[in-house]
Amino acid sequence: MSRFLAIALVLAAASAQSSNLDDARAAQARGAQLHEQGDLKGAQREFDRAVQLAPNSDLAWYNRGLVHRDLGDCRAALVDFDRALALQPQFFNALYQRGNCRQALGNYAEAIDDYTRAVGFPGRIPARFLAHLGRADALRRLGRLDEAYADYTRVAELRDDTRALRSRAWVQYYRGRWREAQEDAARYLHDSHAKERDAPYAVILGALALRRAGDDDGASRFMREWQPRIADQEWPAPVLAYLADGNEKRLLAAAKDAGQWTEARAYVGANLLARGERDRAVEILRKVLREDEPGYLEYDLAYYELARLGAAKATDRRAPRR
Repeated sequence: MSRFLAIALVLAAASAQSSNLDDARAAQARGAQLHEQGDLKGAQREFDRAVQLAPNSDLAWYNRGLVHRDLGDCRAALVDFDRALALQPQFFNALYQRGNCRQALGNYAEAIDDYTRAVGFPGRIPARFLAHLGRADALRRLGRLDEAYADYTRVAELRDDTRALRSRAWVQYYRGRWREAQEDAARYLHDSHAKERDAPYAVILGALALRRAGDDDGASRFMREWQPRIADQEWPAPVLAYLADGNEKRLLAAAKDAGQWTEARAYVGANLLARGERDRAVEILRKVLREDEPGYLEYDLAYYELARLGAAKATDRRAPRR
């Protein structure tokens, strides 16, 4: 082969590579636009093209992973996030999103590993609080409540975040820290102006926590203060009505699906404990563990109430269905 032919071939290869990179960038730009517009299938086609043209682009693999995640295919998303991280191990967003997908699939220990690595990245990372929040959720689901509490607290220290307050209120209730649970529920309601969709649940949790602390008058004041401020919702309005009038039959009749049954029975059981009706409370809460939906915060409420009484062990707590 002549020297001039060799040079021509090198230049042709470089030109083709440059063309591929330009086409990959264009595909990425189109994919990002389609993703933002909600055309997930169209975005996937563009990112498929991007990873074919530029297989060494960590961003292309990451973006396709986001589309797979939004399409509900976390297993495919994990493959893409793995590839992005193999190319760029310090890619915070890819590590955080991989943790989210692992958590969505119920792989909480692996998710915690990802969040922990993300939390430990050096330098200023504005989104670091998200890794703390994700890790706290995974720790809570594994029953590692003290560690979850520490992460939710860290999020609250880093920024004003109502999600951390809401979740920490639940953790405090699970731990039997009734006053602290009510304080976090109240702060969540104050900071969110009681406008978020979970506001009714914060009123329920705060009132129950005060009742469990033996402060029935405080629970009534708490409900009078916050219930008028929350938007009317078909559910869990019957739970709030039950806490006001004690009509258990009406509440249970109002529950229409498995999730509502889980919530209703767990709240009835907790309220019965606050009233000193231990035997009936245990009977109902055990029914929640046996028959109702794992994965609900109220399912775990039933478990921790029973565990506190020595009436349930860790193996009684079923894992959510995936």
